[in-house]
Amino acid sequence: MPTRRARHRARPGGLLGALLHGRTGLVVVGIALLAVLGAAVAALVLGADRADRPTAVPTAPPPGTDSSPSAAPSGPGAALLDWADRALPDGARLRLEDDVRGDLLAAGAPDGLVTTEEPTGPGDVVLTVTRGEPRPGSRVVARFDHLAVVDPAPGTPTPEQLDRRRALAEAVLANPTTHASDPAAAVLRSADVDARLLSLVAVLTAREGVDVAAFPRPDGTDGPARSVLLTAVGGAPVGTGEPATASLTTWLAAQRPPFAPDPVEVTGDGVLLSYRYASDPDDLVAEVSP
Repeated sequence: MPTRRARHRARPGGLLGALLHGRTGLVVVGIALLAVLGAAVAALVLGADRADRPTAVPTAPPPGTDSSPSAAPSGPGAALLDWADRALPDGARLRLEDDVRGDLLAAGAPDGLVTTEEPTGPGDVVLTVTRGEPRPGSRVVARFDHLAVVDPAPGTPTPEQLDRRRALAEAVLANPTTHASDPAAAVLRSADVDARLLSLVAVLTAREGVDVAAFPRPDGTDGPARSVLLTAVGGAPVGTGEPATASLTTWLAAQRPPFAPDPVEVTGDGVLLSYRYASDPDDLVAEVSP
């Protein structure tokens, strides 16, 4: 005969389980469900009732006011700010010369981007926005119609750093798995490539081989190329819809600074790798290289 303890053992599911296992519980739960359904139906009915009620007709804005949303800023200033968001590293700032200050502020330049201070050290990126010609020794980083973004004191690679670039570029070109267009090969022969990007391309070449279509660089700008368009890796095409693209982007995402590209864009023409601006990329690579 079952013991008293066995007869009163708690059923699985706690209180809800106990309710469901008894006739009284079924009645209670059934009533509760009806109450919930009733509340839901009541809510729907009330909602429909409110929907059927006449609504207030919006009144016209007072004469002389414009209720339409304001248009987004456009023009060279807005294009420059969009570029800064995509191409400059975190913490970079812009010094605006007097004749362009109004253009940038009207375009919505954020307070954190605009400064009147000089750079505080080699890692502090402070670029000048000017309407005039850049001073000797400076570097034009980008142009937007009459506006130029200038690095007033860009880093200069040492002879050893230039030799390292040339050696990497020659190794890429000499590898039989490298396929480069004539313009891309000319850029590699000049070694005029950002040291971070060149190091990455060299490693990819040694691992699998690459097809290099171009080192895109805007007209009228100076400094080493910071972007490359790859069309194949390891003999497999890369780009939108290509199976080999996923493994390439996964590998790129696993890289660490300063070699991690940002951004990586998958396009119908291939995969475009870019690096945010650095005044002295050779020095960044030297800091982490043996």
